[in-house]
Amino acid sequence: MAGYGTGQSTQYTTWSTNVIAPQAMTMTHVPPPPEDYTGRALFALFCCFWPLGLCALLKASEAKKSYQMGDSETARSQADQARQLSNISIAVGGVSFVVLFIFIIIYYVVIISSLSD
Repeated sequence: MAGYGTGQSTQYTTWSTNVIAPQAMTMTHVPPPPEDYTGRALFALFCCFWPLGLCALLKASEAKKSYQMGDSETARSQADQARQLSNISIAVGGVSFVVLFIFIIIYYVVIISSLSD
């Protein structure tokens, strides 16, 4: 008996022996991500001149997003801008601390000298 019951025919599965060669893969060079200046921008934001620190933090975030979208040139440019803004913020903050310290010393010297007279 060829089938399970009367009148049923057996079905055979045929396999294809056609082999398709794999296509050549093209490798693209993905440049490394630009340096992440988020930590430096956060330091500048909280410890130095906050307006420039905030701008630096936004530029660092934009650099990450640009790199994730595949635009490495824009990401590198924005990372450089974040670095520059962070450095300027740290410099402005440092200078303002020095000026404030000198002002406080002069203020106390003037007050002490006016009280002793």
